[in-house]
Amino acid sequence: MKRAQPSFLNAIESSVDRRRRPRPISRVRLETLLADDRQSCVSLPQGSSRMPSTSELEELAEDQYEEDGAILESREEETVKVCLRLRPCTKTGGRMAFKIKDNVLIARCPGESQSTASQKHYTFSNVFEENVSQAEVYDCCIRPTIRPTLGEPGATFLTYGTSGSGKTYTLLGNETNPGIVPRSIEQIYEELYDNISTEPSLKMECMKPIPLSDESVLDELRKLRVIKSRLQGGEESRTVISDTIQQQHQFEPLEMGDKRVFIWISFVEIYNENVYDLLNVEGDYGKRKAMKVLSNDGNAYIKGLSTLYAGTKEDAYALLQYGLQSATYGATDVNSNSSRSHSIFTVTVITHSMATQRISQSVYKFCDLAGSERLKKTGTVGDRLKEAQKINTSLLVLGRCLETVHKNQKTKKLHELVPVRDSKLTMIIQSALLGKEPMTMIVNVYPTEEFYDENLNVLNFSSIAKQIVISKQPKIMKAPHSTRYSFFLSQAISSPSAKVDTHRLLMEYESLKLENDRLVAEAEQKSAEIVCLQKKLAIQEFQLRNELTDNFQQHFAKMEESYETRIRSAKELVVLPYKHQLASLEKKLKSKEQIIMEMEDEQDDYEKKLKAYEEELSKYRLQQSRVRRLSV
Repeated sequence: MKRAQPSFLNAIESSVDRRRRPRPISRVRLETLLADDRQSCVSLPQGSSRMPSTSELEELAEDQYEEDGAILESREEETVKVCLRLRPCTKTGGRMAFKIKDNVLIARCPGESQSTASQKHYTFSNVFEENVSQAEVYDCCIRPTIRPTLGEPGATFLTYGTSGSGKTYTLLGNETNPGIVPRSIEQIYEELYDNISTEPSLKMECMKPIPLSDESVLDELRKLRVIKSRLQGGEESRTVISDTIQQQHQFEPLEMGDKRVFIWISFVEIYNENVYDLLNVEGDYGKRKAMKVLSNDGNAYIKGLSTLYAGTKEDAYALLQYGLQSATYGATDVNSNSSRSHSIFTVTVITHSMATQRISQSVYKFCDLAGSERLKKTGTVGDRLKEAQKINTSLLVLGRCLETVHKNQKTKKLHELVPVRDSKLTMIIQSALLGKEPMTMIVNVYPTEEFYDENLNVLNFSSIAKQIVISKQPKIMKAPHSTRYSFFLSQAISSPSAKVDTHRLLMEYESLKLENDRLVAEAEQKSAEIVCLQKKLAIQEFQLRNELTDNFQQHFAKMEESYETRIRSAKELVVLPYKHQLASLEKKLKSKEQIIMEMEDEQDDYEKKLKAYEEELSKYRLQQSRVRRLSV
């Protein structure tokens, strides 16, 4: 009997699904999926670090905006970009099971023959061997996708692989070799340096732009100061990282005209299928509460999530360091510092055009997925065992989502819904899974024969993701109508590209402040008048209620009197025939009584006669007795 190959795409038992829904009968063969060799499309050529020039950006901006500011030009379809990165192997003969040819990885099971029938081919957008630097990985995979000036919705970046394959190193790196997150921070802040606002005057809440009041601005700055005060050192390390990235990349500021940029950062982790905020400054880490993931028009957001403003790259580094200190790590037999949760570092870039009053949002999610584990090799028990089960379950759901999306895109008919709600991870990144924004997956593999089965599962997982098509347009939002004049004035004054007279603006600002004070006084007076009118209205309402009550009482009294009269007449009509009967009966009774009296008189006469007869009889008997005695 052939032994079943483990996979994160198809569960061995139906009990793995916590909702116990029926598993699909048909099984997708990975060989047929790999036969469809579709290449990923990116904006810049691979291996090129050249960014678009200013004239090119202006042409793109002119094409994007028409009279209503909407974007009508659609982008060409592109697939999910999946890159492979191999970790340096220190063991002898470790690379015997894997061979690289161009962008194709050839996997052969150890101990089998060299025939091509036993080999499996996996095609990637890029393949990075052990000697490839962090800078090359970033230039090929991440840098072309970060384009906040073009008004695109953003992108999602995933690092996926087995435990100990180098995912966290690719994402974060170290002081001498920074990862993709620090390099992305440097690119965003260096390219948008001249247009980044120093004050957090505009924020996105529940996917809607909200201008912040002066009190809210001060509160956001206070939270940032609290986080910086809790960090113990690290300034020198952050400076070294920034200098290293600047030497390896040439980030040039972009010309954006009158646009102002606001950058907000959030950091969460998904631990045991619960979402926790890593940037919460109000609560205690030991008493942190799980958060709810909600969705608005297919875009997920976390209710009550702490989103802090980072006006400089130093602020962004501080928030990243503070979040990493709160993340959950643990030791296993495979990795001494293993991530026990999925962490998602989100950078939200809000662009506000002063001329067109349009607001665009670009959200960049950097996801460090926890490594898939085999319990026999990691030696996890107790809490570590529970963590591993939750990690493998969430990765299983992610694989099912990718498989469902690919199946639905192969034909025009929709087969089934994408199960993004089965896991908190897929709920948060559902926008990328549903094709609304680009997604880049960096697959990390530790090419040793010991982890051949685990690496094969990872490769099968990534082969599905590479064939998902992204064909969505960016979304532009209108600025809210209830904006404050101080918000736009502060942006105009702080913008170095705005050619306005500062003195004139300050004079207008003072006149507007006086006008505002006058309007506030008028509003207070109107409020007092409203209160007085409300009191009068309450008195009138009370009087009206009393009048209505009296009228209703009189009406009810009249109705009661009328009903009583009707009841009396009805009673009389009903009793009248019985009165006649009663009178006739009384007459009969009187006649009967007269007869009875007459009969009683006759009875008295008869009784008197009877007494007279008795007396005569007694006299007669007495005479007879005397006669008898005399005769004797």
